[in-house]
Amino acid sequence: MTTSFCFEKYDFNTETGKLSLFYRCGDFLFEEKIFFPGAPFVDLNLSLVRRCCELLHIAAGISYFKALLPSVIEIKAYSLTQQEANFFETFYVAGLGQFAVENGINLQGKIHFPFKSTLSEKPVYLNLPSEAFVPVGGGKDSCLTIEMLRNAPIKTTLFSVNTASPIEACKKAACLPEITIQRVLSPLLFEKNPLFKNGHVPITGIIAFILLLSAVLYRKRYVVMSCERSANEGNLMQGELNVNHQWSKSIEFEKRFFELTQPILPEFHYFSLLRPFSEMKIAALFSQKCKDYFTAFTSCNHAFHLNQAKRLDRWCGACDKCRFVFLMLAPFMAKDTLISSIGFNPLNDLKQAEGYSELLGFSGHKPFECVGTAAECRLAFLKLGQMKDWKEDVLVQHFYPRIQDDQASLEKEVFEYVPSDLIPEEFFDAFNGII
Repeated sequence: MTTSFCFEKYDFNTETGKLSLFYRCGDFLFEEKIFFPGAPFVDLNLSLVRRCCELLHIAAGISYFKALLPSVIEIKAYSLTQQEANFFETFYVAGLGQFAVENGINLQGKIHFPFKSTLSEKPVYLNLPSEAFVPVGGGKDSCLTIEMLRNAPIKTTLFSVNTASPIEACKKAACLPEITIQRVLSPLLFEKNPLFKNGHVPITGIIAFILLLSAVLYRKRYVVMSCERSANEGNLMQGELNVNHQWSKSIEFEKRFFELTQPILPEFHYFSLLRPFSEMKIAALFSQKCKDYFTAFTSCNHAFHLNQAKRLDRWCGACDKCRFVFLMLAPFMAKDTLISSIGFNPLNDLKQAEGYSELLGFSGHKPFECVGTAAECRLAFLKLGQMKDWKEDVLVQHFYPRIQDDQASLEKEVFEYVPSDLIPEEFFDAFNGII
């Protein structure tokens, strides 16, 4: 293991909107670049901008830290408070939980950020307007958030970090103002890749810190995420750690991030509008309220591959995400519409049986993907087994007889509305006609 990982420095140019983040580990100097459109930025609280850049510097560094797994962390240009250091220790351990499992290592108790016990600067109040960013990922969830917000008296701007064809298609269908931030990872990660450890990082968590800085630059009070209740469930245990592929989409991250940002910018409010819902409930609502997005959205990660040469336009049809999203939508969309929208029918493909077995909890563990719970999957198969259009599909016939759950109990569990105290009152109108 390399002995030291140094958060070397950062540089934010308010005239150009370019943020450069520098990290040093042994002989490697990594430089990440993030470009914020709309420069020059004027009338800024520069001390607040610096603090936001510092926190983003730490968060984005996880992509480089995991490459070499150094035993010591140094921060050169600034310092963290104890609260911030504690947050990032959790961020790195929980956010790299899947990475650790897949690389056969255990990071628990081994990541420590230096801090100074002195308090950070006083909170800053900017009198931010009641306007919101809605991050768009190209999937069904953010499409539903956009449509729900049409009921709320909040000016909405669509937000994305980098882009792909499904993101652009969904933004086009939404017809709302938009901002796209460009994030460019250090080329060294790719040039020297054989020397590094690879694996999953908490990308939603990194984007949360980009959004914090963006809220200051573009004067937005709210960030409205589209993370559901199902994301709170982990995949497996590693020692005492509940390893969750979706940790930075979970309510745990959301609360920790809220607590971290409140002493810095109390007006800023990051929350998920869809937190009260399960994935299956979201699928039902999407099928009712988002018809304009049926041929635009894509949940398959192959459409968002970092290597653009390996990207698909939409769905691969054979991954855990494709299987799961199709299963969630099938009980609520006309069969020909769903197959036409997505381009395949995995429920009539025997080769997909093992993948569905894991989603149902019959084998292996919950897949390391952004998928819902086994209970939701079992309920979907129970529903499909009773539907004329679906009950003859080969995998419905295969799994339906094996599900022993009481359907009424599953319905109650899956469709329960669980309030989130992080949703501000200004957004309650978004739930009109839904609860």
